Amino acid sequence: MNRSKFQFSNPELEKIEFSVNQNFDEEKYDGIAMQSNIEVQMLEGNEALVKLTLSIGNSTDSQPFDICVKMGANFTWDESVEIEKAKQLLNINAPAVLLSYIRPIVSSMTNSSKYPTLNIPFIDFTKKES
Repeated sequence: MNRSKFQFSNPELEKIEFSVNQNFDEEKYDGIAMQSNIEVQMLEGNEALVKLTLSIGNSTDSQPFDICVKMGANFTWDESVEIEKAKQLLNINAPAVLLSYIRPIVSSMTNSSKYPTLNIPFIDFTKKES
């Protein structure tokens, strides 16, 4: 098995917020609102710090809860990887890796609430939100 030329280390939970929306009106519910934000900070050499913030729900009466989770990790790549390819990996693959750490946190929090467990679906990070 060959080791990937793109690696990560030290995934860290930076922020976690959960609140049940006391004003939630089940009749107005039309699915969970979800937004993501990706931050890429280039460091020295072939290294970058990538952070993914996932905001789920909100305080409007159509959402059962308001969740915000932020994970970050250091990512490195081999010198043979071209910078454009590295940027693509940092903006698409890195957030997908970080999402895999966020997913069980959200599942556990929502499982402990009065609402059904939320299992975050796969997210296509190749498409930019508008």
